[in-house]
Amino acid sequence: MDLGMRGRVALVTGGGGGIGREVATILAREGVDVAVADLRPEPTRGTVEAVEAAGAGAMAITIDMTDDASVRAAVSTAEEWHGRVDILVNAAGIYHVGTYAEVTAQAWDLMQGVNLRGTFLACQAVLPGMVTRRRGAIVNLASISGRTRSTLAAPSYVASKAGIIGLTMSLAMQVASAGVRVNAVAPGPTETEMILGLPEELQAKVLATIPIGRLATTAEVASTIVFLASDLSGSTTGETVNINGGAFMV
Repeated sequence: MDLGMRGRVALVTGGGGGIGREVATILAREGVDVAVADLRPEPTRGTVEAVEAAGAGAMAITIDMTDDASVRAAVSTAEEWHGRVDILVNAAGIYHVGTYAEVTAQAWDLMQGVNLRGTFLACQAVLPGMVTRRRGAIVNLASISGRTRSTLAAPSYVASKAGIIGLTMSLAMQVASAGVRVNAVAPGPTETEMILGLPEELQAKVLATIPIGRLATTAEVASTIVFLASDLSGSTTGETVNINGGAFMV
């Protein structure tokens, strides 16, 4: 299906792997040029190659989501590339498991800095241009952990993802009249390093919570993100779409 996105420009944070890489690749197939932003240079180059192989333009940007100046510079670099950013996908994030007793103040601050504060900073930097042009779409990566009870995730992770859901609604309300949409997705356990890197017994514990009996694929999550970034979802804003195999139903 042609989503009518050809010629647009996207910035994907956390684009070096997992869901971010899949989003960048699908966008490229739709004719979208992609600025791939990640802290890790080598994986970022891999995504750039995948985007170019799909027939779209690509550039690599190094970004530290915990650093204000780094986030602003990344957005500026992406905007200077083609004169604008039409789509922002905030896929950068970190994950921890553990109990409340195991979360240090430093670990808490790092989690909020990458997942929540970093997402806000990227939105804050890209929104003025979108509002001026009266067009743009942002999709933030939340989690099932931010919507319901968590099986393994540390309280710091849960709080960061719940914060992203609230942030998404707040921003969506503030910029809707300017023609800019802000949405989120809340995946359940997905075939990424975060889950596949867990010990087998923990993976089995997670799998037992999913009615369809398997992890989501990165392509399934990324396809929903791309749909939310397209005009086919033009009347959708402030929403968080669940992708969890039936683990959480509303």
